[in-house]
Amino acid sequence: MFFFLATSESNYIQTNTTKVRVHLNTGVAEIFEQHQDLMGKVDNNIIEIETNLENRLEKNLFVLQDAVFIVSTKGLDATSQNKGTGVYVYASRVREITPNISIDSISKEYEQKNIEIESETQKINEQLSENEKKNEKDKKVLLVERILKTNLVRLKSESEFLKKVLLIVKNLKS
Repeated sequence: MFFFLATSESNYIQTNTTKVRVHLNTGVAEIFEQHQDLMGKVDNNIIEIETNLENRLEKNLFVLQDAVFIVSTKGLDATSQNKGTGVYVYASRVREITPNISIDSISKEYEQKNIEIESETQKINEQLSENEKKNEKDKKVLLVERILKTNLVRLKSESEFLKKVLLIVKNLKS
């Protein structure tokens, strides 16, 4: 079975996957070779894959953000050599959970992201108060405000994702 996980930053491909477990809002779907065509949203942002490599079973766990998946028995590309069952997952962010993943490093990354959020919030507040003093609302000022707010939304989204990764890793290690 073919497994493809894509984000804007990276791709993960596995060609000899034996099982994919996707967590949905209706339960857990286990996908094997010749599974029916299926499409859906990954609900609690966890997907697991099992692969048979050199006669040993290897499991991979991924934490996803805003992910959808497609199961196709015909493949998505007619010219592709990967005929048969394919599982295609598209997510905005992904973090692979490995046995040697460090809770401390994720915690530090999470704390750093929150510091960046505070800094960005301060920039926005300063820009807003400066604009109020000048009583300006021209296009350039509005554009700067919009950019600052967009950065803040992105940082908060990244922080929430890291928090979810941290919780999952803590649960797995305990």
